[in-house]
Amino acid sequence: MNSSNGYDNWSGAKNTKHQAKKKEEALGRSYEAGRRSSYQSAVTMATAMTDAHRMFLQSIMTHGALKAREVKALYKKCCETFNRPVEHENLGKFVNEINHHVGPFSMMIQKGVSEEDGVQYYALVNMMESDVTRLASDYTETELEFFKKVLDLIVDSDTGVASSTDILNLTDQLYEEQNRKMKKKEAEDVIRRMVRDRWLNEHQGEISLSVRGILELKPYLTEHYKDDIRQCCLCDQIALKGQLCQSDSCDAKMHYFCANRYFRDKDQPNCPRCKADWDHMVVSQGANGHSQTEETPASQTQGRRRKMPTRH
Repeated sequence: MNSSNGYDNWSGAKNTKHQAKKKEEALGRSYEAGRRSSYQSAVTMATAMTDAHRMFLQSIMTHGALKAREVKALYKKCCETFNRPVEHENLGKFVNEINHHVGPFSMMIQKGVSEEDGVQYYALVNMMESDVTRLASDYTETELEFFKKVLDLIVDSDTGVASSTDILNLTDQLYEEQNRKMKKKEAEDVIRRMVRDRWLNEHQGEISLSVRGILELKPYLTEHYKDDIRQCCLCDQIALKGQLCQSDSCDAKMHYFCANRYFRDKDQPNCPRCKADWDHMVVSQGANGHSQTEETPASQTQGRRRKMPTRH
């Protein structure tokens, strides 16, 4: 009798331990699943999509951001691969079908415009996370803190760019303020990786936020820099690079390429918001794909200089 009770107790304890172990393993699996990129979850869990949709989505994820012409070519390839009729006028519908399935996972394919040349891009955007921690799977905590300081430099500038020299000097600031050590060689590697991953652009030693960076980090940018971030008064997109209205009472800002289109046929350019005189800057796309600017004789300034805030 006692033996039986002992066995039952041992058996019960064993089952309890077994159940606890299974629960722990399940929790572990759940934790690991939570750490996986929501991008991959969007592809795996959106089972109602066709193979053509999945191929399209996977390619957007892999590249980070694609130009509109590349997206059209991708759509054509996906349709041809899975014997689907190619109807370019239905590209928007095709993308909306994907958004319908990934939307419940707070994901969405969005269109944005490059501040470099006005070219339209498509990118898969995480609508839930509003911090740069969304990059945590690819970058260390120290690298992310460094990236935040890079964003400070870019946003605080009137030109929307930061020099590579100023960026490398942030390593000293990082150590002084947060006691985080990062060698300048390591900082160079971080910037190189972020350019490769299309979070940043680099041109002739100047670093700027890419169209993917602006699209994906829009919630963070508008929340963290709410007093500094402005939207283009013509296209309503974030404008880091652009012209400011000369009037102190007006906060209008335009992308260079938007201003170029808007003022192209106007003899006397005026601010579309306050009607003050506007010094038109002609923007043309150079052979290297980057914007080239020519000032009109009226002025040699890009806009009024704003006070740079102190961040902590």
